[in-house]
Amino acid sequence: MKIILIFACLYLVVCLYVYFHQESFIFYPDILPADYKFVHFGDDAEEIYYHPSKNVKLHALKFSVLNPKGVILYFHGNARALDNWGYMASDLLPHGYDLILPDYRGYGKSVGILSEENLFKDARHIFDQTAAEYGAENIVIYGRSLGSGIASSVAANTAHKLLILETPYYSILRLAGEHMRFLPSNLLLKYKFRSDLFLPKVKSPIYIFHGTNDELIPYQHAVDLKELVPKINFTTIPKASHNNLSQFALFNDKIGVILE
Repeated sequence: MKIILIFACLYLVVCLYVYFHQESFIFYPDILPADYKFVHFGDDAEEIYYHPSKNVKLHALKFSVLNPKGVILYFHGNARALDNWGYMASDLLPHGYDLILPDYRGYGKSVGILSEENLFKDARHIFDQTAAEYGAENIVIYGRSLGSGIASSVAANTAHKLLILETPYYSILRLAGEHMRFLPSNLLLKYKFRSDLFLPKVKSPIYIFHGTNDELIPYQHAVDLKELVPKINFTTIPKASHNNLSQFALFNDKIGVILE
């Protein structure tokens, strides 16, 4: 009986630790000083700021092309900041779209308290500001990894051109359950990111890319999203892992067709 009590107490301690420290398991931001200069992107990167609410400042980079066909609003993954993610410009600008890359609260130069609700509200605010400039019908919403759930939340509630998801999850709730099978994830998790609830509401074309060797978000997540929403255009990248889809010709060729 004493042993059972000890294990029960230890289990409770683990649960409490996960609950109160879950941000450290989900978000891996780099913080940049306010005067940081993105010189490695040359003169192409314009710094812009959004203020969705009091005491909140969201930083973004904007890359522009001549005579853009529209704009790609890109929600990045869970690690680092725009000094790293700005490299996406070299991959996406050749397709003829402007590019807006925002950092989440607590990332880079962005300031504010993190929560799932706040992330969704911030993303919608940025979308609305972008739509005011470009027109909603000219916005390509792009979500990668963590950003796939944020992109899906915006896409579910807006009119836009199309939605692209790279290495998406069915939900963070499910992903956490797979990585922590011994814990009651549904009770502990404050960040659930239910892409499975958002995507059925999206009216625009949806494109998903996922590698079969993804070590972080299992390939089956994308398979199940396709089964849930049959209209999804799903491209499997054989042997690709989580962070190297752009190294495969199939991925680049398909992106080129989508953004033609």
